[in-house]
Amino acid sequence: MKRRWPFFIFILLFLSGCQNPQLHLHNVFKSIDLEIRSHSKAYHLLVEICNRYGPRMAGTESAGRAEELAALLFRSYGFEHVFFQPFTFNQWQREDVRLRIDTAGSYVDFQALSLAYTPSSDIRATIVDAGNGLSNDYNGLDVNGKIVLIHLGLLPGTPSHLRNTHRAQKLSLAIAQGAVGCIAVNPIPGNLPATGSATLDGEMIRIPAVSISCEQGEKLRIRLTRGPCTAHLYTRNSCKQANARNVVARLEGYGLPQETIVVGAHLDSWDIAPGALDNASGAVSVLEMARIFKALNLKTRRSVEFVLFMAEEQGHYGSELYVKEARKRNLLDGIRYMFNHDMTVNTYGFNLMGHYESEDFFRQAGMLISRTDSAFANTIEHITYMGSDHAPFLMEGISTFTPLCRYQTFHTYHTSEDGPQHITPEMINSNIRSSAMMVYALANALSLPASRMSREQLRTYFIDNQLQEELVISGDWAWD
Repeated sequence: MKRRWPFFIFILLFLSGCQNPQLHLHNVFKSIDLEIRSHSKAYHLLVEICNRYGPRMAGTESAGRAEELAALLFRSYGFEHVFFQPFTFNQWQREDVRLRIDTAGSYVDFQALSLAYTPSSDIRATIVDAGNGLSNDYNGLDVNGKIVLIHLGLLPGTPSHLRNTHRAQKLSLAIAQGAVGCIAVNPIPGNLPATGSATLDGEMIRIPAVSISCEQGEKLRIRLTRGPCTAHLYTRNSCKQANARNVVARLEGYGLPQETIVVGAHLDSWDIAPGALDNASGAVSVLEMARIFKALNLKTRRSVEFVLFMAEEQGHYGSELYVKEARKRNLLDGIRYMFNHDMTVNTYGFNLMGHYESEDFFRQAGMLISRTDSAFANTIEHITYMGSDHAPFLMEGISTFTPLCRYQTFHTYHTSEDGPQHITPEMINSNIRSSAMMVYALANALSLPASRMSREQLRTYFIDNQLQEELVISGDWAWD
């Protein structure tokens, strides 16, 4: 009989631990950390996706093969409920671009990339510097019939109360002011122009828009202070109907299966690079989190859907479809959080996008994460923006958040250099570690602080987070 006492003591301690949520979370977090340190497949998968499939522009053969790989991986991890969400969209196709600028009596070639949904064109016009390309930059400025030069970021010296907006909104403003073309400056140093979508509705814009490097933009802006310059802008591009598929793996909750935590990332990239940072890093993070949950046999009170969206780069088509399908099935009220992973490396905290009611929960869970991962700073920020796959969820009043990530001064966002050579295993694993822990905490909490916002609450939220003007410009403001 005495031999059995150690066993009973162990059982009592185990049960006591299960009744202590913080101790239970800490133990699970340690198991996640150990799994990542011992068996992480994320970096090798990122390299494989980039090298095997190259650029994965939605609707292309390489993108379709990547979709198949993702579904195969989800199933190999042990997910029984894996499915595609197919859709058709208006795919923009890059063909040719030439930009020549007369800076001193003769035309000089500038390296340029067309922004997506730029039409075919052949124009010559005077260049006018429109600064950041925000609405206040056009005060007293005549750009009618001219080509505007805008900065895709915020120029040094910009008043701190002004916030940047998506390039599509900047293009809408330029068009409304009568510009016949646009030269957009990449704000990131590195002598590379950057691509990106110039619209959010999937239709060709009315004027050609191209990007040049940060360094070329700075020189051109200085040159314009000395006198007028003329640009010759030639583009050839087209659009066609194409097919793509979201890939979804569902982990059914045992207690509140009707409530869902959506963990998403886009799998597609632009056509000019394999998109290691944008967004193989995010896609691989979601895949690896899914693998870890199955490898550790983690059970969740709420359901978790791991989703790889397609066609984010060309207009959030995949995430819009996901939300549309959820609305059709009356499932939107059950989505408690959407956790978006877009360019996720070197994670040090979470961006709650103005959802202050969630801050205490995230801080407490973050404290436990930092006990396991000393590099995690448990920083909380509230930076609200619309330019990724969380936006369709946010438009429905669903709480969204993202990892906070550190980038190098020069990173490869939307450029031809976005390959795996700039990423290390730990850069990826740091995001997977903290993100998987937070997903587990959310999925198993007894209660969650966030609930879906009403239309009036959503209106107030957008105004408070200075998004009203941006949504009006894009045509997405649904209130008077």
